[in-house]
Amino acid sequence: MEFSLLARLADAPGISGREERVRDLIAEQLSGVAGEIGIDAMGNLIGHIPGKGPRVALIAHMDEIGFMVSKIEKDGFIRVMPVGGVDQQIFGGQKVIVHGREDLPGVVGSIPPHLLQKADGTENKAAPAIEEGFIDPGLPAAMVLDLVGVGDPVTFATRSWENEVSFFAKALDDRVGLFVMLEAVKQAPKIDCDLFLIASTQEEYGLRGAGPAVYAVAPQVVLALEGTVASDTPNLRLPANTIPTVQGQGPEIRLTDKRMISDRQLADFLIQCAEEAGIRHQVVVKNTGATDAAVGQVAAAGVRSCAVSVPTRYIHAPISVARKEDISQTTALVAEFLKRASGLAL
Repeated sequence: MEFSLLARLADAPGISGREERVRDLIAEQLSGVAGEIGIDAMGNLIGHIPGKGPRVALIAHMDEIGFMVSKIEKDGFIRVMPVGGVDQQIFGGQKVIVHGREDLPGVVGSIPPHLLQKADGTENKAAPAIEEGFIDPGLPAAMVLDLVGVGDPVTFATRSWENEVSFFAKALDDRVGLFVMLEAVKQAPKIDCDLFLIASTQEEYGLRGAGPAVYAVAPQVVLALEGTVASDTPNLRLPANTIPTVQGQGPEIRLTDKRMISDRQLADFLIQCAEEAGIRHQVVVKNTGATDAAVGQVAAAGVRSCAVSVPTRYIHAPISVARKEDISQTTALVAEFLKRASGLAL
């Protein structure tokens, strides 16, 4: 499997509400594949591949966690607000890009250890709140004011790379889901359904884009494609009743999370597809996290929904890691599902 498209998707900037560069890439990939491509009022991109069988929507979100310029100090330092779930402990010292009138690199200001000593002689090691931090573009204030405005998006400056086993990038939650969606359509020997491809907006800001898109499309089935937490690194403490999602064992088929109980008939059908095609997979029950499947499930009169995810280490961080084989296996499962979709009793 070739990953240059994933690199383009992951490297593109697109915080919640400012997904346009990612959307342009998706539209480019769908031209000539989808019979119709449209953009709704929320900025969701919706492609349609007409066919016989059930109305199926694959959905993956375009947005990533990041920041928005909230204030520019008179000396040229840039203050930001977080957009999505960003841990303040990973903010300091990072290289970022402010997407203003032009893309402007900068560094998040950090305090040298020499200056961390408090008045009582102890060290202050607590990470400051993101709202108290600042970005230093290393330019005179006049230049910053000319190039940057309140509301401009800010992303981590990570560029993707890969080795023989893994793919490294920012925003794999959820550019890897978009990649799986596009590749599965290419790989499926046939598409046994009336298929809608939804690249959604504002998932990281409260699952905001998916509901309107699913409502407009009115599918019978929604399958959310995600990059999910891989709980296989040192020092993680999981509840005793939780099976960890790990890398190297294929996609996670999610039965529950914080906001959804998957349609069991759909989940069982996905499991059957995986087993009969020899695709490794992980069936997981948990009560944390949420995907666009949660809001898709309750759109209009209700939709049969489930989530299929690529196990990804260090999501919501400047760099995430996914196994290439897990991405390939997830793509194979979605392609297998598309090939057999009319076999799902509705």
